[in-house]
Amino acid sequence: MEKPQQTCEEDWYVGACTRADAEHALHLVNKDGAFLVRDCSINTNSEPLVLAVYHEKKVYNVKIRFIESTVKYALGTGQRSNDMFDSVADIIKFHSIFPIILVSGRNTPGSKFPENCVLTCPVRKGMLTSCCNNT
Repeated sequence: MEKPQQTCEEDWYVGACTRADAEHALHLVNKDGAFLVRDCSINTNSEPLVLAVYHEKKVYNVKIRFIESTVKYALGTGQRSNDMFDSVADIIKFHSIFPIILVSGRNTPGSKFPENCVLTCPVRKGMLTSCCNNT
């Protein structure tokens, strides 16, 4: 079983970081399109990473899946999109041009349509003040 490549040299990859710390950092930046990629707390081969995106004062945590059969990466549960990418960097590049669809796990009254935004503002590891594993 091949383990996905999790180490990433990109500045938006912050590594091991709690969801709370990632969300806190994104709220401090307070810009639509701010984002970071962190290790998934479950950290399995099939769901190694999470893309956290700030949009309209909310943080959306989107799982990044690794599909072993194709050796490709994809976002979310696979129910809304079949887009697959060779790397996590390719996902970020694509969604810095084309909007990412953001679906909240929480039921918010009055929101009939999913939100979408373009990834515009990477949050770097140095911007995380209390990240778990800053080494």
